[in-house]
Amino acid sequence: MESIVETVLRSMSNVNKPQQTFIVALLTTLVVFQGKATFRNMSRYSQMSEKRFSRWYRRQFDFAQFNRGTLTLALPKNSRIAAIDASFMNKSGKKTEGLGWFYNGSVSQAQQGLEASLLALIDLKLNTAFAYDVRQTI
Repeated sequence: MESIVETVLRSMSNVNKPQQTFIVALLTTLVVFQGKATFRNMSRYSQMSEKRFSRWYRRQFDFAQFNRGTLTLALPKNSRIAAIDASFMNKSGKKTEGLGWFYNGSVSQAQQGLEASLLALIDLKLNTAFAYDVRQTI
């Protein structure tokens, strides 16, 4: 996994060497740790501190470009199609950014909560969808 990630990160011109090092360490940590992905919990399973996680999480990273590079490098050249899916998330409170009325398909009605739209790449031979990009509906 590390070799694919490092190859993709090297091909991304907008990612410098320190950010490449952090992303490789982050993804390696996410594969092995258990529990919620809090900075404190991730620092227990890596050699990075909570403060380092906090600082790097504030920086921008183009995950869509990263996912595109990873999927191109790791998947065979099968027939593929793109799909979009909107997901509803229950959310209480009144001050959450993006809180609004969205259609919840599981109860077949509009409810107050959050919505996110996922763009996925579907490999027709593998019968598998791979996440490409996700955006919260505002």
